[in-house]
Amino acid sequence: MKHTHFDTFYQLHHQSKPLLLANAWNVKSALAIENAGYEAIATSSGAIADSLGYKDGEVIPFSELLYIVKRISACTTIPLSVDLERGYAKDMDTLQDNIQHLIDLGVAGINIEDAEGEETYLEKLICIKNYLQKSGQRLFLNARIDAFLLKLPAPLETTLKRAKLYQDAGADGLFVTGVQDTNIIKKICSATILPVNVVGVAALSSIATLADCGVRRISMAGLLYRATYTRMGNMVKEIVKDQSLTSLHA
Repeated sequence: MKHTHFDTFYQLHHQSKPLLLANAWNVKSALAIENAGYEAIATSSGAIADSLGYKDGEVIPFSELLYIVKRISACTTIPLSVDLERGYAKDMDTLQDNIQHLIDLGVAGINIEDAEGEETYLEKLICIKNYLQKSGQRLFLNARIDAFLLKLPAPLETTLKRAKLYQDAGADGLFVTGVQDTNIIKKICSATILPVNVVGVAALSSIATLADCGVRRISMAGLLYRATYTRMGNMVKEIVKDQSLTSLHA
């Protein structure tokens, strides 16, 4: 079994500065992230799916996701966290198998989201935690709370309630999506002992601002992927418009 870098990845969430994570979708993007000096790599499920012609939301078969993760892990040397969406499993045995496949590839952590509701989510989170304990293995469990993203009623109260439930169930971190208000982020960070992860969206692009809010992990979701292919799209349009390949050699 490949070393998972768990200890290193865990400590990166408890250092003096926030952990900045860029999200990869293939080996080339992962190597660009590592070579730029990032301390860890995350995957974006949406970017991987889209790059292979699938819609987001566990439409991509787990076997294809696993192949991409395998290649990224084999070609990089820093901790790797995988966006596991809802676990790619309807039953707990399959969920445990999926977790083991990732650990065998050397994955240090996962995101797993609660879009199915907290009851189902807690069942999955506890299943993973119990499996890790029984098998003597470690994996950073980043519990994704989608109350703001899904526009649930009283999203802050729901987020704080779920944060406590997920912390008690053994989560190592909290990933709060869809939140862009610094005052709300401060309230969430101050209400939990777990490191809080947010996406650095356009309204919150300053790492210093997010750090002042108490954020411990800043990720990019599919933003890097979209920016990359927006620029590529503009480039190929320019070639047709100018009837010249000059932009390829700039």
